[in-house]
Amino acid sequence: MTLIPLTAAQVLERIDPEAIARDALAFVEVASETGREGPGSLFLAELLKREGFQPELDEVAPERPNVYARIAGSGGGPALVFNGHTDTIPIGNSAPPVRDGDWISGRGAEDMKGGLVAMVHAASALQRAGVKLSGDLWLTGVVGHEAPEGKKEGPIRLIQHLRSGRIPAGAIVIVEGPCAIWAASLGSAVFTIEVKDDRGPIHTIKVPYETNPAYWVGKLLTELQEREEQFKTQPAHPLCGRQLYNVGMVHGGDYMNRLPARFRITGTRRWTPGIALPDIHAEFEEICRRYAAGSGMHWSYFLDGEREPFETPSGHAIVRALSESAREVSGAAPEIVGMGLVGDANLYSNEAGVAAVYYGPAHQTAHSDDERVSISRLAHCASVYALAAALYCQASS
Repeated sequence: MTLIPLTAAQVLERIDPEAIARDALAFVEVASETGREGPGSLFLAELLKREGFQPELDEVAPERPNVYARIAGSGGGPALVFNGHTDTIPIGNSAPPVRDGDWISGRGAEDMKGGLVAMVHAASALQRAGVKLSGDLWLTGVVGHEAPEGKKEGPIRLIQHLRSGRIPAGAIVIVEGPCAIWAASLGSAVFTIEVKDDRGPIHTIKVPYETNPAYWVGKLLTELQEREEQFKTQPAHPLCGRQLYNVGMVHGGDYMNRLPARFRITGTRRWTPGIALPDIHAEFEEICRRYAAGSGMHWSYFLDGEREPFETPSGHAIVRALSESAREVSGAAPEIVGMGLVGDANLYSNEAGVAAVYYGPAHQTAHSDDERVSISRLAHCASVYALAAALYCQASS
């Protein structure tokens, strides 16, 4: 897998950091919070059109379109999809959009409007350098990414197109995350365990403490801590680490001396590649059966936001293309990493069966009120995306 030096130089000299900076700042200035991301999708479509591409708007929900643009290959090569989301979390108290030296600040700068702009400029550099691809290159932006307002509507629609072959893909590069090849993530689910006592909210003077739902919830929380300690002793995944339990909310009771007849415990369960969602269901089913038998109360659970783990092997063609391209651009091969975080790659890999990785400018300020992105990192990413597309889709000049 090689790209002739002349072709690489012709592509790289057409990456313009100042143009990327202007477009990234303009994109950040467009509010596109989840559920109201239509203006962000339209901005991306207009940027694609300006650069000579023909964007398609796929209305996932009213005024909330996904955006797709195809750069047709000559045939015979594998197809590659660049992907990102056009929505952001609520703007809130985020720093206003501004450029300060090498930095673009504002909601969506790092997560992930900067990466989408770099993606478009990468494809534009290939076109202007006269590079001909054998495989198709797709540029895609989706809506509905950010939870809880987003329900993955945009990724789910794209998955439908990937599975049907309408948008063929041998691999997907998501244009966010650390400036490294993020090739594996843990699986994740939000769990809720519910406890119900048929005695109702009677006076606690009538209730021995060992029969109080709070007592049994305390035992459960202690057990989850013990499971956490066990996870620390088990082999961790070499990229994304070990299994995890954590609890974020415990709700129960309404008065100091009334029996808390209902409890809800909500938290996160994360698991490594090699473990699957049915294993997690079996785990919670066993917990609820055991505690129901011991307490005489009703115990049940449900999972939400389930994501299976994903891992793309280091020998996969897209990993090699990104590695070689980053080495060409910066002189050093990028690190291959994993993260405990889950994202759309978990969906694309498991639901569409397409190898997925991330490569972005950084993952330091996403969702913070000081969100910002480096212009030089965006230019680096645009350069890597362009060369990786040329390598993966088998370019000629």
